[in-house]
Amino acid sequence: MITTLIIAGIVMLFIVLPVVRLFNRIGKPVQSSLSDSYYYHRWKNKIIYSPMGNWFELGYTEMDADVETFTVLARNFGKDKHAIYRKGKAQQVDHATFVIDSYGIPKDAFHVYYENPLRMEMTVISGADPKTYQSYPLPSDRYAHGWARDHQSVFLYGKKIDADGKTFTRINNTLAFDSSHLYAVITDFTSGSGTTEDNTRVIPVDKNQGGSYTTISDCYARNNNRILFSNWKTNFVSVEFESIEVVKVIDEANIVVNNTLVHAGHRLDDVDVATLEIINHTFLKDKTHVYFEGGKITGADPETFEPVHEFYSKDKMQVFFKTQGLDGLDPKTVHMDFPTQTLTDGTHKVKDGALMTD
Repeated sequence: MITTLIIAGIVMLFIVLPVVRLFNRIGKPVQSSLSDSYYYHRWKNKIIYSPMGNWFELGYTEMDADVETFTVLARNFGKDKHAIYRKGKAQQVDHATFVIDSYGIPKDAFHVYYENPLRMEMTVISGADPKTYQSYPLPSDRYAHGWARDHQSVFLYGKKIDADGKTFTRINNTLAFDSSHLYAVITDFTSGSGTTEDNTRVIPVDKNQGGSYTTISDCYARNNNRILFSNWKTNFVSVEFESIEVVKVIDEANIVVNNTLVHAGHRLDDVDVATLEIINHTFLKDKTHVYFEGGKITGADPETFEPVHEFYSKDKMQVFFKTQGLDGLDPKTVHMDFPTQTLTDGTHKVKDGALMTD
C-alpha cells in the first residue's frame, strides 16, 4: 500500500511539476513604463520576451541576455552588456552607440535600421543618414505611415524614393510632389503575395506644372484649377476646371467642385448635386438617374432602385449588371446565391453578368 502511494506520488509529481513550471514562466516586468513585453523569469534567472505578456497565444522566448545588466530601451527593444535585442533576439548593430530616438527609430552611429514586422532581424536602410533621419508624417496620418526623411532623401517602408529628396513634399496619403514631378503612392492589393510594404511604389505620374498643391482629402488634392485624384484602384486622374471657387468633401471617393460632382477622379456634369444620394461606394443617384462607378445605368428608376450585390442592382421593373440591363430576370425574387456566386430569381441564373444555360 505504501509503495503504491509512493509510486502514485512520484507520478503526480511528474505531472504537476511541468504544469506548475508552465504557468509560472513569467515574473514581474523588467520596466513596465517602457515595455509590456520584457519580463524576469519567475525564478529571476532569465529574461523573458513575451508580447504583451500573452505567452500562451503570442509566444514566449527565454533569452540568453545577462540578467544583471539587462535594461529596456523601448517596447520591443532591450540591451545588456553584450548585445542589443529586438523581440528577444540579438541584433547586428553597433552596441556602444545604438539608440531608439525620439521618433521611435532604431539607429546607431553608422546606420538607420528598418523593422519589418514579419522578421526578427532588422535591416539596414540603405543611404539613410543616422544624424538627420526622422519620421515624416502628415497631420492626417492615423496609422503607422512608414514615411521618413533625412537631409537629402525621402524613404517609405525603409526604401529610398527615386525623387528629389530636398524638395519632395507629401500632399496627402496618395499624392506628393518635388521640383520636377507629381507622384502617386500606389499599393497593389491584387498581387497575391508579399505585404503592403512589398507592394507599395511611389511613381511619377505627371510633370510639376507649378503653382501650389493643397490637400483636399486623403485621395484628392488641388493644383491651381486642377483636381488631382489617386487611390488604390486608380493610379492618377487630373480633372481641369475653368475656375475653382468651392470644394466640398462628401467621402473618400466623392467631392463637389463648385456645383459639379467628381466621383473617383471623374467629373459627372449630369448629376444633380442638390438631389444627390450616395448609396454606397459603387452606386449613387439623383432625382433622374442612377450611376454605377460613375457610369449611368441605362433605364434605372431612381425611386425604386436598390443594390443587390457588388455589381448587381434592380428597380421595380428590371435587374442590372453594372450599367446594363439583364433581360428575363424577375426583380421581385432576384437575389445572390453565395455558395455558387450566381445571381438568381429562382428560375434563371446569371454569372459574371451572363445568363447561364443548362
